Amino acid sequence: MKHRYLYILFVLFLLSCEERIDWNPDTKEIPLLVVDGMITNERKQHKVILTKPVKSLNQKPGPVSGATVAITDGDSVFILNEDSRNPGMYFTDPDVRGVPGKSYYLYVKVGNEEFYGGDYMAQVEPMKALSYHKIQGQENLYELDYMESKDASAMDVYFDWSYLVDESKKESARAFVHYYSLKSIDVNEIFKPARERVIFPAGTIVLRRKYSLSRVHQEFLRSMMMETEWKGGVFDVMPANVISNIKGRAVGFFSASMVVSDTSLIHPLP
Repeated sequence: MKHRYLYILFVLFLLSCEERIDWNPDTKEIPLLVVDGMITNERKQHKVILTKPVKSLNQKPGPVSGATVAITDGDSVFILNEDSRNPGMYFTDPDVRGVPGKSYYLYVKVGNEEFYGGDYMAQVEPMKALSYHKIQGQENLYELDYMESKDASAMDVYFDWSYLVDESKKESARAFVHYYSLKSIDVNEIFKPARERVIFPAGTIVLRRKYSLSRVHQEFLRSMMMETEWKGGVFDVMPANVISNIKGRAVGFFSASMVVSDTSLIHPLP
């Protein structure tokens, strides 16, 4: 009985020691602008997209219209004009092209606020010859052999065999893969989840585009993939902010990349 009274007194003592704690979460100011832009060595209209940040995962970002946008290499200035049909999208003239080995800087003004960002256009090595193999046990179906590049780069691969199928199946007869070769020792990159497979028939047209990556661009991609593609690997990381090269109350990245490309036709293998 004595032990029972002691237990009751102990519980009452714990309850009487409750103290109110007011939490003060560490919240940061929401940025004013999200920037997504690139200039390459191709002669074309280069695009910069300006949007407002979102507060929830399923929210669609709104466009930022009426901004002043320009790109410069220190010698020339290229003014970008907003597309009247696509608010928030700004384009250079169609004859603009970047030069590998030079640095390019983005300037944006929205209202009274100014934003700056810059990147170096590194050289990119030529692509290796396209390699693919037959899917075992499947007649006339193939898969690419993905090869890591020796230089830091990003690769876009477009697959199209829509001209081989009926009209109702054309949409499912196209595929796209985007991957990176980052020159870093990162345990998350080594143990990242497997890349999605694309299986295609002989006769498929394959377009490859390879982009050079500066050191800063690699850092941006690495931080982005730690929060997206590399999530769920063997070694995971605590959530963190993706880095940005945009100065001011903004997030995002403005990049300068040299691009090389080729087109191949998939022939049957013996």
